[in-house]
Amino acid sequence: PRIKMASFTPSAGAMSAHSDVLDGPIPDSEDAKLRLVEELKNRGRAAVGAKSWRDASLLYKRAVQVSPNDAVLYANLALTLINMGFYEEARGNAVKSTELDATYVKGFWRLGQALDKLTRTSEALDAMKQALELDPNNKALKKEVGRLTQQLKEEEELMKMDIDTEATEGDKTKIDLPPVVKPPKNATTTTTKKPSSSEKLVENGGDDEDDLFTKSDHVKGYKVVNGKKTSYFHRELSEEEKNMIGDIAPKRLDDSNHIESSNTPQLIQQPEGASAWNKAGTWEERDVTKWAQETLKDALLATEYMLPASSPAPGAIAKVTAVPKLDGHASYASVRGKKKYIYEFFIQLKWEFVHDDEKGSGTMSFPDFDGTCEIGDGYEMHNYTVAPETPPSLRPVLDRFVKNDGLRDAIHTTLDEWVGLLKATY
Repeated sequence: PRIKMASFTPSAGAMSAHSDVLDGPIPDSEDAKLRLVEELKNRGRAAVGAKSWRDASLLYKRAVQVSPNDAVLYANLALTLINMGFYEEARGNAVKSTELDATYVKGFWRLGQALDKLTRTSEALDAMKQALELDPNNKALKKEVGRLTQQLKEEEELMKMDIDTEATEGDKTKIDLPPVVKPPKNATTTTTKKPSSSEKLVENGGDDEDDLFTKSDHVKGYKVVNGKKTSYFHRELSEEEKNMIGDIAPKRLDDSNHIESSNTPQLIQQPEGASAWNKAGTWEERDVTKWAQETLKDALLATEYMLPASSPAPGAIAKVTAVPKLDGHASYASVRGKKKYIYEFFIQLKWEFVHDDEKGSGTMSFPDFDGTCEIGDGYEMHNYTVAPETPPSLRPVLDRFVKNDGLRDAIHTTLDEWVGLLKATY
């Protein structure tokens, strides 16, 4: 079935590769909390990239416990729950994301996805429309709004057909059936009732092996072992076989070799560039932030767009002139032998537009360039500005070829190609 209403309650992290960050109390100092949340986010993104939804859910669940006012964390948690089939819990976390930040696009996006899975199509469409209002040029959101609009139309048509069918069936002429002839009062009628399987057991006394079976159980392949009915294929191990195999019951791992000063997660010494939280050797991460910032900045500064001959300003050039802010990190991690790529950046750009003697300039930012974004779907753009000295006559051209298409699409392509470069390099 499509709807799964159960909720996901993560158990203790003892059986997880991430138990070093999942277990223990929340740190007291703000600095320690920030470090822990950052580590949880890094691993969460890698788990999402690997589609390890349970691990991702555990990590983001822990993250919202440590940082309960972060809208992004709730939206990411909702994403993992949607992919696990816990749609109602995903909806609740998405709602929390939108309450914490009413301008966060992905909060409404995840809310729409959860509501769609719950077959609440009208509400899902409303949520997607709210997301599209915040990011009107998002191609993926446009597709979702179009799909849900069509889906809602089809559902309404089906509902109308059901109503019309019920009305038609209610108007059908009733067929007169011949009267039922009752037997005379003095007549006697006898019926033979087939005894149930439970009645058979009582009649037979219930102590025999045969008493444990219904009439067809022998045919189905059941047999009795130690007084219990079981499958024909069940085989009891001999004492010799049990001794050879030994005790195979699950046992708790011995933590006696791990010496901790407290239950609070502690940073430990690791090789340079490796994750400071890794204790079990199941997670190994290498920091490549410096390389990422250098290559990403170079790629963005080389990005430009020439307006086509059919445009109002043929031959004009729109280009990135500076990257005043490039905050974030990048790394790659080995999780049980598989390599995953983790990156998250806030990017602020300065742009310039030149056509003949006219010139315009401004800024734009991409606050959410990370591994949860699908290649080819574009990226959210915020804080688009145009410098006051820009000629008013250029504004319509800038809106079309810088803000909405043209240079913005070229930047999207640059970012997508950089992701490919990261994976090819490491």
